[in-house]
Amino acid sequence: MPRPEQQTATILLSEKNPFDLSMLNKEGKRSLAIVETDRFGEGATKETQDLMRSMMSAHLLGPVMPEKIETNFDFHFSEILNSLYDYYGKKKPRIVKLSGQVKPAIRDETVERKQFDQATSHSGGLDSVYRIVKLLEQREVPLAVHLKNLNAKGNFREALASEEQCRAWEVPYLSVKLRNGSGSTGFETMRTRDLLLALTVAIESAPNKVKTVLIEGGMGNSKDFHFSENADVWKWFNQLLKETGLDVEVVGVDPGDIETIGEIIDLEKKLGISILPMVQNCFSAPFQVDNNRRKWERETPIIAEKSSSHWCGSCHKCRRMTLGRIYYADPRFKGVSKKEIEYFVQDTYHWMKLYPNNADLLSQSFLSHLAAIG
Repeated sequence: MPRPEQQTATILLSEKNPFDLSMLNKEGKRSLAIVETDRFGEGATKETQDLMRSMMSAHLLGPVMPEKIETNFDFHFSEILNSLYDYYGKKKPRIVKLSGQVKPAIRDETVERKQFDQATSHSGGLDSVYRIVKLLEQREVPLAVHLKNLNAKGNFREALASEEQCRAWEVPYLSVKLRNGSGSTGFETMRTRDLLLALTVAIESAPNKVKTVLIEGGMGNSKDFHFSENADVWKWFNQLLKETGLDVEVVGVDPGDIETIGEIIDLEKKLGISILPMVQNCFSAPFQVDNNRRKWERETPIIAEKSSSHWCGSCHKCRRMTLGRIYYADPRFKGVSKKEIEYFVQDTYHWMKLYPNNADLLSQSFLSHLAAIG
């Protein structure tokens, strides 16, 4: 009986950019690259730079997990793929070297810049904003690192918001541009996304001798969590970072949900700065925002007037923001009538029935706070 043909993917490293990978398989071509910077990798060891290529490969391979992988570069840290495959019940892949190997350039390992105790991944959304302002409350200034194009949509607005926030709060800001043609979207991307994000932040801030990298928390140990959301995986990954000579620990900060908005309202008063209006909070595409806002301008004019123009008001994140601001008495909502609040609550319950697929996004915190004001 003939042996079944193995699923194969070919990963090719660019000769010009040591962090530019393309993948070919039966579904076509995918790519992933750090672009527009000659600095990325500086201050990190050769082993850490090798780890980055392996992590980028894992992000490309995660959605398909082929049995055989061909590469034109020396693939280090195969344990990443072995662990990823094992987590999803797959046999570890076979890695084969192609002829015509590319030897990637190694960026200068000795570069040093101004030191920071902590760096934080910064998307410009509520949770990453929370991490920064909590540190500011403690009189600590972190280094904020934004990975542009990590997500499938909203990238321009996220980049703009994250930089504006850091400028307003006098927080040092770095941006890493990712050319993301991985095709990995939705929950599937969480197989490797947070590991890729954390490693990017760690490498970009390596010249700054950062000891702690903060990312979004909420990790767990059940199989309901993807590979890059698993608490045990993070313990293993932090040890792997140490083994490459990167003296840093990645820590997940879990801010909660609706309660976070209440905390930030208190922090605005304590720090004397505007925070909530600057949050990039919307799931809607930019061209949809105006259409969605017209409904709120008509039915809840004060809520709409006191909500930033870049929020649609209708998506999960915008409803989360409005709910928290009502419950925790945002001073900007002082003139909002009971009638407007009642409309918002009734409309949100209607929205939940109309779009049952959103149920996965609604936390117990969201539901209990909605019930409390309803």
